[in-house]
Amino acid sequence: MINENIQKFSLGFPEMDAQHDYCYRLFDAIKPIAESGDKAKLGVLLHEIEMYLMFHFECEERLMRMYEFPGFTVHQGDHEQVGNRFVRFQDEFSAGTMNPGSLSGFLSNWLWEHSSTADIEYVKWIQKSRSAKIV
Repeated sequence: MINENIQKFSLGFPEMDAQHDYCYRLFDAIKPIAESGDKAKLGVLLHEIEMYLMFHFECEERLMRMYEFPGFTVHQGDHEQVGNRFVRFQDEFSAGTMNPGSLSGFLSNWLWEHSSTADIEYVKWIQKSRSAKIV
């Protein structure tokens, strides 16, 4: 289930669409787990989100390097910014001040916006590169 305010953005690139779907499922789990009051379970979820974001960013960045995507540096910077913001949420969690709804909303909104603007650019580049090699 995806945050009711967010529509999924499909890149038409199955491997990344599947990863994005998993991200949304993780993000959507934040608020219900937080509302359950199970801090240990929430901590495990936040760790899973951190690990999965690192994996996902590495997958995207590897593709961009393989296909020599000219916007790589900017895209990588976007990944670093969201990673840094996520670390601040983790710090807030440790301090007992994190707002789970804010974290879930931030991540879902960021992923939708990032997918529909930045990700679509590298996907178009890769698709163009692949079709040029077939000819």
